[in-house]
Amino acid sequence: MPEPATALLPLYMRLATLKLLPRTGWLQRGIAQPESVAEHTFGVATLALLIGEHYPALDRGQMLALALVHDLAEALLGDLPASARRLFGAEAKHAAERRAAQELFSSLPAGAAYLALWEEYACGASAEARLVKGLDRIEMLAQALAYEQAGSRALAEFWADAETGWSDEFPLLAQLANELLAQHGALAPARPSQP
Repeated sequence: MPEPATALLPLYMRLATLKLLPRTGWLQRGIAQPESVAEHTFGVATLALLIGEHYPALDRGQMLALALVHDLAEALLGDLPASARRLFGAEAKHAAERRAAQELFSSLPAGAAYLALWEEYACGASAEARLVKGLDRIEMLAQALAYEQAGSRALAEFWADAETGWSDEFPLLAQLANELLAQHGALAPARPSQP
């Protein structure tokens, strides 16, 4: 069996590239210096830590692990924007991300467990995974609001379905979304009118 450092250090160095990988959706909307994938992951993990205490029946450690692993495949694939999902289809995108996650974790003794964790998130297979998926959306809305507060006016599509899709399983997510929508709406007078 190889020494742990033989597998861990190269994997970490590969995953650390996420600190430099910008979120493509923001770039496509003209954000000059968008958050990185790692910054987004930090936001999701922070929300998991804070929101997790409101759902004591859930495993916060599991939520944190899911939040940390949810976008790691992007270290190989890059950050595919929503348009890629629309053009490739959700199944093809999922298959590519799964292959990337499998390749990333294959050198680790517990690689299958990491892959299972990634799959749990991707499929929403547990309450923890479904909550983290919701937090992924909340984090994106919070980031859109931050960019709008800084002057961006090209992010309307991020808010298009922000009122819908919140399950009754986690009412706090809908409350957070409504608060973000209210703050977004309060910026409306500052927005130029659409022709």
